Amino acid sequence: MTDMTVTVQIVLEEAGYAVWLAPAEELTAVCFEDDAVMGFVCVFVEPEHLLLRWRSIESALLVRHASRFRAAEEKAWNVYSIFLCPKQGTEEQTSEIRRIDEDLERTRKIAACGLAGKADIITALLPVLPIQYRPILEAEDLTERLKKRIASIAPAAVDVALNDAVPASEVVPLLGQQP
Repeated sequence: MTDMTVTVQIVLEEAGYAVWLAPAEELTAVCFEDDAVMGFVCVFVEPEHLLLRWRSIESALLVRHASRFRAAEEKAWNVYSIFLCPKQGTEEQTSEIRRIDEDLERTRKIAACGLAGKADIITALLPVLPIQYRPILEAEDLTERLKKRIASIAPAAVDVALNDAVPASEVVPLLGQQP
């Protein structure tokens, strides 16, 4: 469980959040904040502990940090309570844990169980993380993609459309030919 808490801290720090630890009853919450979002993450040992205690933990942390939330003004609309568990629950427990996300009372919520490693933690935290991937196409990929697109639209022009030696006046009639 400590490893999961450390991994949560690392993931949130890598996402640009200020991160600190705070007691939450007998658990340690990972608190996080940036310019737009704030919240806390609690890691439970067992799915049944998560289901039994998430409300009381949320209440305790909200009371403990009430002055901070009031000072946040508009950001207070983006307070997240996140409840995680490394162990997989039964089908019924997993379903109940997923339903916690739908409880919009007091804070926005994320809840998940069966998290085996950093990739699972990142997936669970996606709603509070920046976009993870930006596809980058290399120059040769763009040329090949364009050739394929030309071939699908005007197959007769595929060999000459990107050839600088062929005048545009010769390419244009080929573009109008039906495939």
